[in-house]
Amino acid sequence: MKATNHRFSRVQRAATLAVAGIASVALLAGCASGGAPEEATESVTTVDFWGWVPGLEDLVAQYNDSHDDIQVTFHRMTGDDGQKVEAAVDAGAGPDLVQLSTHNLPDYVISGRVQDITAYVGEEEAKYTPASWASVTLDGKVYGIPQGIGPAATMYRTDILEQYGIAVPTTWDEYVDAARALHSANPDVYIANMSPSEIGQWAQEIQQAESSWYGIDGDSWSVGVNDAGSQLVAKRWQTLLDEGLVTTEQVWTPEYWALVNAGKVATVSYAAWFPSLLAENAADTAGKWAVAPMPVNAGSTNAGDSGGAAVVVLKGADNPEAAADVAAWLNGADEVQDALITVGGLFPSTLTGLASDALLTPQPFYGDQVINEVFIEAAENTPATWVDGPNYGTAQTAITDEFAKVINGQQTFLQALDNAQAATIADLESRGLNVN
Repeated sequence: MKATNHRFSRVQRAATLAVAGIASVALLAGCASGGAPEEATESVTTVDFWGWVPGLEDLVAQYNDSHDDIQVTFHRMTGDDGQKVEAAVDAGAGPDLVQLSTHNLPDYVISGRVQDITAYVGEEEAKYTPASWASVTLDGKVYGIPQGIGPAATMYRTDILEQYGIAVPTTWDEYVDAARALHSANPDVYIANMSPSEIGQWAQEIQQAESSWYGIDGDSWSVGVNDAGSQLVAKRWQTLLDEGLVTTEQVWTPEYWALVNAGKVATVSYAAWFPSLLAENAADTAGKWAVAPMPVNAGSTNAGDSGGAAVVVLKGADNPEAAADVAAWLNGADEVQDALITVGGLFPSTLTGLASDALLTPQPFYGDQVINEVFIEAAENTPATWVDGPNYGTAQTAITDEFAKVINGQQTFLQALDNAQAATIADLESRGLNVN
């Protein structure tokens, strides 16, 4: 599925730099390297791990050096390895551990591809932000260890806002007013780019509004693609679009980066992994950007998050306790946090990681601002209300397909949400799942 592959690639980019209370068990059911010894004895448990974060080879070697009874082999994931994992697990030949997007976890649970590791990681929860731990928790059971999050903030052109006397907006109401003032002062400059396919930018504002695509009501799934929070965000996007205050290029295209480099886009609201990509693709604008908290909704201090990753123990792992130990150490041990940040490029999901000095490096592209201070605050203010469901990919595709029609003037964002809601429900029902 195109949208799912695009999402997987975005999570990989995030690496190179939420879901408590979902369903009952009955509802949800329905190449090695990296420091492993050349020879293993019967007393040694071998754990096979597939992941994509840079520097994992060194961390695996560090784990192996400090553990005699468990040894890890590592395979670096590239390309379509995500799909290969699913096929391998179904054939009984998958690895023990794999890194995946938390958005995909419910499908893995429903298909029986992951194991419940609650009994092995009970003391780990206190190490993580509530939202990140919620993203690996289904029906009170833990199916993985968080590995990186995507708290959102706003990157903005200091020179453009200063030139037109516009203050950095702190609320979304102020943001819309700033968009109007900016475009009135210079019709060639827009407050932002609104890409119909960049679902992360939509999801982060939905989570900020304490809304979610999914929930659970008794023994049935509920679908909230068009709930009150989503409608709030949709009306804001509609205003910006109707008044011509945003551009609508697809992110990651040459056309998008041309707009950014030409100074026609004044702000970008996105996850903690985006600033380095902005610096890479708009190098000539260095020193003209700063980072501020993403504007908030009236009466709220919530931030948003575009999603993260997790390391899960797969079906077929002979020793799930050993595999869970590896996942817990690789992501939660104090001694690995700096490496995950500086080498892995992760924005940490652990409280220790969020307190690490490794995050507090001044960034020359952003005028030597310590931009991660803003993202740390966002992580601390992200509500643990987001729920991923069993057909996230279907919902994502439905939303982006419908949003494209909005951009083309065929319908409104509210109509798009209603259509995507219906498509998501129909797909869930086609899978034999109860939907309220």
